[in-house]
Amino acid sequence: MGGTKERKIVMTNLQFEPLSLEKADDYLELYRSCPRQSSYYSFGSLWAWRKVFGLSWAFARGMCWIRSRDDTLWSPVGPWGDADWRSIMPEIFPGPAKLHYAPDGLARVLTDLLRDRITAREVRSQWEYLHSVKELIALKGNRFSNKRGHIRQFTKNFDYEYRPLGPDDRKVVVNAQRQWLAERNESDALLRETEAVKEMMAQWRHIPGLMGGILEVKGAPAAYTIAEVIAEDTVMIHFEKALSAYGGAYQAINRMFLQNSASSFATVNREEDLGDEGMRVAKMSYHPVGFLKKYTLSWFPD
Repeated sequence: MGGTKERKIVMTNLQFEPLSLEKADDYLELYRSCPRQSSYYSFGSLWAWRKVFGLSWAFARGMCWIRSRDDTLWSPVGPWGDADWRSIMPEIFPGPAKLHYAPDGLARVLTDLLRDRITAREVRSQWEYLHSVKELIALKGNRFSNKRGHIRQFTKNFDYEYRPLGPDDRKVVVNAQRQWLAERNESDALLRETEAVKEMMAQWRHIPGLMGGILEVKGAPAAYTIAEVIAEDTVMIHFEKALSAYGGAYQAINRMFLQNSASSFATVNREEDLGDEGMRVAKMSYHPVGFLKKYTLSWFPD
């Protein structure tokens, strides 16, 4: 997840308040009514990153509006297709404004309806990668031969056990994340991510749809995945980490989580690449079957 420094958004009739578990069900009802469920807007994502980005929300006009501490306004969450956007937009935004992280479905709705009053700029670094669960379990063909080789390396060299993650694994996951962080050059981004992992694990029981898996070698964590169900047929990967001592563990946890815990889903959303070339190459190597594209929308009232 990322942020932006654009400010000076004029808003009316929006009373923002901190995210709360008490309103999780209200939010989830709106999120599930979205024609396109972006990983940015899952309740698990918002909760995990709420302190990092200073997120708050406001419920108005049948939508949930989200804002970060730098006054960046995210796109609304709710039943886009049923909303009266011709009255909603000028009511909430009497002056020019920007909506960030707009999923492609919302961008189409608003540009079709409001035409010369709203423009959409595609942001490639925010595209979410969509993959076939069946393909990533089977890993058939030459295009996945490298992945199969890494998995064979892991299963041959290590006496491992896979098991599902649960709320009682908080300490195990946080310790694994700290070990993973210690193997890298510490940065603000990685420290923020570690805080997000802690927040998610701390409230596991209260975040609907969380699931995950862990690979252990002789009782010690080698890799873990934290995921969330975001639609009837789609699971998304929040965090996927493997320790460098266990060659092939990244590929192994990827496949084993889907095979053992998520085989009933059709699609896995592996989030965005944030414009990082290495991350983009890694995500493309799993051969996505599609993308959920995101846009920045600029609103110009009459």
